[in-house]
Amino acid sequence: MFNTIGIITKPQDFTSEETAHELSVFLNEQGVSLVEGSEQISKNADLIIVVGGDGSILNTARTYVDSNIPILGINLGRLGFLADVSVENMIAVVSQILNGDFIKEERALLSCQIERGNQILSQHLAFNDAVIHRNETPRMIEFELFVDGDFVNNQRADGMIITTPTGSTAYALSSGGPIMHPSVKSICLVSICPHTMSHRPIIVHGESEVVIRLLDSYESANASFDGQAKELIALGDHLRVKQHENFVHLLHPKGYDYFEIIRSKLHWGHQA
Repeated sequence: MFNTIGIITKPQDFTSEETAHELSVFLNEQGVSLVEGSEQISKNADLIIVVGGDGSILNTARTYVDSNIPILGINLGRLGFLADVSVENMIAVVSQILNGDFIKEERALLSCQIERGNQILSQHLAFNDAVIHRNETPRMIEFELFVDGDFVNNQRADGMIITTPTGSTAYALSSGGPIMHPSVKSICLVSICPHTMSHRPIIVHGESEVVIRLLDSYESANASFDGQAKELIALGDHLRVKQHENFVHLLHPKGYDYFEIIRSKLHWGHQA
């Protein structure tokens, strides 16, 4: 089913390069064509294999989401939420996938932009989350929250996390947010250290548009996207977030169990 494959490695990582070479040799033996470079992968690949960790998949997902190319993750270290195939099982799993034996799922991304008046200052994609948070000073920030044009509330907090179901097990989880199954079409809003304890995570429809406006009476703040890009937000600026029009397609081996990964990563059921 997959005749042309692009392999993406973790930059400046010997183990990733070595594992990718082993995989390349195997794929060549199967008669599969290999392509490299972002442009060639976008145009010609019908599968992308990422040899790295969840961070590498986040970057790959944002880069190739609009190319509609499925992604398989080979994890080099501990089991990942996204890169769920071990190096030890790599050849066996890839063999199965080449034979069409796999599970495919859609994952949503967030399309984000920072606005000042009628001007769009920057645009970003986020697979896990978009976060507005205070800068290096210890002071909280104050902001207004809107969902689909409706005013929700004013908040004083260290910030807010706008997360996809995929990102619900990342920063949002450590801030008290719920775990959302990847199949749920939703966006979750999680306050970071809110001044008022009545603030609780809010789950909205996946097609909702979320806007955060930094209030004029407080300091500037930072916005970050998947923790891999950061920008300054000035007073009165808006962070506008909605679901991206295209989805990431992740491949998993047969027998993939999301809850098994959750149990392993969060040590559920382990005795102290």
